[in-house]
Amino acid sequence: MDAELQPVVQVVERLFSKGRAMQADDDSAGPGGSTDADKDARWRTIAADLRTGILDGRYPPGGALPSEPELVRRWDVSRPTVRKAIETLVSEGLAYVMRGRGSFVRPTPERRLILISNQNRADLASPAYHPEIRAFGWELAKKDMPEEPFHGERINATRNTAPLCGVRPGQSVIHRHSLWRFPFGGRVEIDSYADAELVPDWDDQKRFHQYRKRPKFFYDSLQRNRGPVRWITLTTARLAYEDERTRLGMSYADAIVLVTRTQIDRHGRLLESTQVKAPASHFEIGHGAELADDPNELFNPEELADEAIALLI
Repeated sequence: MDAELQPVVQVVERLFSKGRAMQADDDSAGPGGSTDADKDARWRTIAADLRTGILDGRYPPGGALPSEPELVRRWDVSRPTVRKAIETLVSEGLAYVMRGRGSFVRPTPERRLILISNQNRADLASPAYHPEIRAFGWELAKKDMPEEPFHGERINATRNTAPLCGVRPGQSVIHRHSLWRFPFGGRVEIDSYADAELVPDWDDQKRFHQYRKRPKFFYDSLQRNRGPVRWITLTTARLAYEDERTRLGMSYADAIVLVTRTQIDRHGRLLESTQVKAPASHFEIGHGAELADDPNELFNPEELADEAIALLI
């Protein structure tokens, strides 16, 4: 055989072998022409039908989906095929499974708005800025709180937190943490990080209590002789870590929205960064410049509630 033709012949032989294999697969098809691969793909069809039923209201929020045996009979498939379809809906956040009881449509939670505005930025991590503290006062609000919803401490910066306040890992930073619980079920977690060198009196007990109980005190101290400051706000989303799911009451299928707001002095030095974490199932982000009639309008807590705004950033 001519050496130049040999590669061509090899290609033809491979194509011929592939054709015979495809023919063999066709011969193994059942009477209706369906193969094992077709049956394996039925889970997609089942998931699509259930998804449509959820979205058009045939299966209402909180209601039960058809049982596994019912779906097996209806679609003439195996239980693993049905389970794969259900798992798909669970991963999409449309359904959940209760062992021993069946599969259910996930209720549609109430949603609130996190509004990014052009107003003077409040110190969100200040305990005194907590919505219940602002609404009812310090002593009255804390009476009904099951546990302390905020704390502040001096810690060493980690590889993840060091960039938030412009320090190196291992350097001392002030970390303040708040957890807000709303009556409609949503939760918001707030973390603030600042270089401890900028807050030299943090360990003074008198000043520490002022930092806790006066909502502007921490920011006023940071910005004194370092202003004017400018702000950078970034938003992103990701899957929640296990500890975040626990604190925020999220299911494993929920995504988390993350807002990072950083204040920088006139020389470009990072003064403080605030991170806001919230489950995407309960919160969405809007921009005041686009949503408000007057972007510079100030809201009191009652007006925020009336407008379904959970947090003003």
